[in-house]
Amino acid sequence: MTYNLSTAAMATGASKSTILRAIKAGRITATKDDVGWQIEVAELHRVFKPLPIADAPTDPAVTHRATQDELVLLLRNQIEDMRQERDRWHHSADQWRAAFEASEARLTRLLPPPDAPRNPGGTRWQRAWRWMQKTA
Repeated sequence: MTYNLSTAAMATGASKSTILRAIKAGRITATKDDVGWQIEVAELHRVFKPLPIADAPTDPAVTHRATQDELVLLLRNQIEDMRQERDRWHHSADQWRAAFEASEARLTRLLPPPDAPRNPGGTRWQRAWRWMQKTA
């Protein structure tokens, strides 16, 4: 049986580039064909230890219930975190809104009302232009 780079990486937990470097350095013997590198299983595991195989649970129903309970607990914690985050953003938005309204109120006190006539004589440049036109 032979592995290619991808399956060898999955079997050992090492990256494909690490295995390829070991091949090029001569630590692992492998052959290259038109598909890619072919590595013998015994040769690969001589250098890289295989990943441990997970033990199958003895009673799937017990682990299924435990997994469901863990997921429900995880989801409840995430919902609570999301609620806290939402409340924090609402509080922040309220602060920004209050600051905006205060600055808007300050501006309305400083600026003349919108229906008040503007400078009837025009700006300084407009008055200077009119003066130059009259004196020329």
